[in-house]
Formats: sequence, structure tokens, C-alpha cells
Amino acid sequence: MSQTDRFADVFELARTGGTLEGSLPLAAAPRLRAGLRHDRGALAYRLQGRYDERGRPAALLHLEGDLPLVCDRCRQALELKLDHRAAFYFVGSEEELSRLPVTDEPEEPLVGGRRFDVAALVEDEAILCVPISPRHARCAPPTVREPADAEARTPFAALAKLRSGGSQRR
Repeated sequence: MSQTDRFADVFELARTGGTLEGSLPLAAAPRLRAGLRHDRGALAYRLQGRYDERGRPAALLHLEGDLPLVCDRCRQALELKLDHRAAFYFVGSEEELSRLPVTDEPEEPLVGGRRFDVAALVEDEAILCVPISPRHARCAPPTVREPADAEARTPFAALAKLRSGGSQRR
């Protein structure tokens, strides 16, 4: 992604229903790269401008690519296949964004503009897709064995036993 491709007028993109397609090299995503095994490869993206059902300027983002991670359990290479979709709507300023109520809408509000940083959006969404603790399916955590007696399962059972034993001494 060149510096000129990095920015877009998202309000114009929404108005025209335009599409931006490209790729973001992992080497050009420093915050994402910090958690990766290496920085070879790229994320393909497609940003489709539109108006949402409330008439707000909006966009749909689709990301695809492989993220080279390290399994937290076995420390071996792990490839995360990314196929992510997200929806956004745009507001004109930070002030307008701060006045919006917090909701559970699937679309996230973002401050838009004539020089909206598409690369930063792609990088942010990719970071959100990385699991907190990436693991292979074969490296699932072991199951915890329950102790056989009630005392070992809960400290309160042991306290109850101590309390009942202590009351007998009086």
C-alpha cells in the first residue's frame, strides 16, 4: 500500500457506493507486526462505501489473509486464517463521536474525513482478530480433574468442618 493509497475520503466513498481494494503488507503494520512470528505476507482488504439503514455514511470492510502467530502452548508456528467482516458508520468529528450513546449495534462509529487512514483501520481490525492466547486445536488446555472429596473441592467445606470441630471443644 503506497502512502497515497493509504487515505480515502470515506464520505465520498459512501456517497458513491465506491469500493477500495488493496493489500496491507504485514511489514507496514507495526502494531500488528509486534505480535507476529514474522512480517512476510499481506492482508487483502475491501472497503465498500454505502449508506446504512439509518441513512448514515457507512462502509463494510472485508479482510483476508494469513497471520503468522506462535502457539502459546507448544511455541510452534501457527497460521491464523483471517476472513473477517466488519461494519462501520462515520461521523464528522470527535465531538460528535463522544456524544453518541454506547450501544450494542453491530456497526461501530468512527470519525470519518477526507483523509481517513484506511491502513490504520485494516491494522486495527486485524489486531482485534488475533486471539489473546493463540493455540493449535491439538494444544487445547488440559481438562481439570475434580477432587473426589467435598473438602478438596471447596475451601468452605473445610471451614465448616473446622467450625463444627471448634464448637465441640467448648
